[in-house]
Amino acid sequence: MGLVPYASSFFSRIAPSFSAAELSRLEGAWTLALTAHSGQLRQSGEPYVTHPLAVAELVYELLEPDADVLCAALLHDVVEDSDTPISFIEAQFGTRVASIVDGVSKLDRVGAATASATKEETLRKLIIAGGRDWRVFAVKLCDRLHNMRTLGSVGAAKRRRVAAETYSVLFPLARYVGFHRIATELEFLCLRALYPVRWLVIENWCRFKWEVDRRRLGGILDEFAASISDFAQVQHETMVRGFQLLRDDRASRAVFAVPVIFINCDSITDAYQRVGDLHGKFLFVPASFHSDTSQGMVSTKVQLAQRGLVAEFIFLFPRVARALWVRAVGESAGASDLMEVANTRDQSGGFTHVLRELVEHNAISVFSPKGQRLSLPRHATGLDFAFAIHTDLGLRATEVRVNGVLRPATVELSAGDIVEVITSEAVVARPEWLAALRSPRSRSKLRMWQRDIARQEAAELGQRLLADASGLSVAELSTSLERYGSLLEAFAVLSHQELFERVGSGQLSAFAVVSTINGAGGGALIARTAGLDTRSQLLLDGAPVRGIKYCDVCKPIPGDPIVAVSSFAGAKVHRVTCVHKEEGRASNDFFVPAWAARLAQPLPVDVSVQCEDRKGLLSDCARAVSDCNIDVTAVSTLSKSDVSGPIATLEFTLQVTSRAKLERCLGALAAVSGVKSACRFEPARE
Repeated sequence: MGLVPYASSFFSRIAPSFSAAELSRLEGAWTLALTAHSGQLRQSGEPYVTHPLAVAELVYELLEPDADVLCAALLHDVVEDSDTPISFIEAQFGTRVASIVDGVSKLDRVGAATASATKEETLRKLIIAGGRDWRVFAVKLCDRLHNMRTLGSVGAAKRRRVAAETYSVLFPLARYVGFHRIATELEFLCLRALYPVRWLVIENWCRFKWEVDRRRLGGILDEFAASISDFAQVQHETMVRGFQLLRDDRASRAVFAVPVIFINCDSITDAYQRVGDLHGKFLFVPASFHSDTSQGMVSTKVQLAQRGLVAEFIFLFPRVARALWVRAVGESAGASDLMEVANTRDQSGGFTHVLRELVEHNAISVFSPKGQRLSLPRHATGLDFAFAIHTDLGLRATEVRVNGVLRPATVELSAGDIVEVITSEAVVARPEWLAALRSPRSRSKLRMWQRDIARQEAAELGQRLLADASGLSVAELSTSLERYGSLLEAFAVLSHQELFERVGSGQLSAFAVVSTINGAGGGALIARTAGLDTRSQLLLDGAPVRGIKYCDVCKPIPGDPIVAVSSFAGAKVHRVTCVHKEEGRASNDFFVPAWAARLAQPLPVDVSVQCEDRKGLLSDCARAVSDCNIDVTAVSTLSKSDVSGPIATLEFTLQVTSRAKLERCLGALAAVSGVKSACRFEPARE
């Protein structure tokens, strides 16, 4: 222990808190850290092993930890900076120590696409581990706190990069999981590193405001004089508040903002006694009382005279041990939200953004009728509460009962509310709910449900399109697909369900799939194309190829059964129901046409809309088409009156790439107010 000057004093200080066996484990962890970091130096020139020792000191001073977390603090860089495997730490110090060390260790960059992807996955790993055990967050945040305290020894570019990363993610994370003192100092150090010039100005301003407040309060503070903390003692909190004040207001007004008085107390009992005395003497400002026993702080605002100055008093006391607090209220607030966000991969590359959105919210606590406590973002709604309980409950929520009063499900909740969810038997969720959800966890669940529904609908549509293209029933189609074993490999899909989804979403042509099946011996496509010779294959992708034309009457698109009529000038593609398919034949050449998997450019299709005539009808229909990402090349309108009132017929010529996309557009048009029917133009049959 003598290799590091203050190691002996550290072990002497912690000795009264641990048994002989626990101290022996801690000394063993220290010995391993010395060996693993032997010869390594920090950028300041100090032996690297001074860093894990300092992190262990911070964990002990700020969080009153057990022996496991102190061992993990001493060993937190051993796996990264030496060839010591995590299995060795587990064998020597136990599973709990190893899991904490593994949780704070960075992932190996080998195999990652980019350095930023590695950082994002490392952060995801940290959040998952911390959601299971709050001690992972304790070690990581104390590690970052010591790095921020010693940031002056690194270059300016790295200093700004580390400070910006800490300010955007780790500082709000510390506040979110309840480490408020660590969060305050991290914010203090980040602001000093990111804004060095502004920092000096605000530091002088804070000292000036401190003196102004003392003069404004005058003799009122005489009874607190012995216990009032000076500026140096509360610099972290004062400077952070100074930045906030000057960001939100002009400097001239901010100088005369509410005075803040920090008062040291001997115990939590003493702090509450002083709050009671203060409220008995002065007028209490409603809704200003705040208590956080886990961080040793109680605050309140009072009015010092009937029309006098309002002042905020913050009473600081030796905090309640976090271990006791965790046992009383459960793991760190919002742990389930953190785990839900970490395990959700719906936004590739966006995990850091989703996490930041979560931790930047101030949390409120609400309760179920059975007393279950849930942490939700401020301004959360009844829908957020329902999704936090269970996804199925959120999807079927119709109303909520807040403190016994029936309210809409979108009502905003307040801290302490008791909420009961009223549900329907069927799913009633709608995409518009995203605007009413404040929790990233709830929005993630709703988006996942939307994607599942979209995939299910696309699979059902794709199966019908394949059945139409092959001329088989759905049951016969399934049997045919099972017989053709290499079909999945041919289209690079893992299952028939995925194949149906790709066809239904327009990513794959139904006739491309049927053509592949026929190539393996099937004859359904040949029958659908009037017995044309299979020796001539014609692949259609919508591109303007010389010699190939598409009928301008029936306007075929992918998914339609088609036939190619040849002439000496080339070939014209018709739908099999088109009455013009025999016109102009002048050649003995025959072709078997098949749609390509993707069109090179869209093809035209005519759509007819029958509706009640009204003002704004055309613009509403055009908006519905535009929302489906479909271009309109021509529009015609016709209005007439009958016994039911004015009737309008709208005809659009659209540019589409698949039948599935056309189906979605027709559905959107049918949903427009006043529309009676929306269908594709069908040519006269033979």
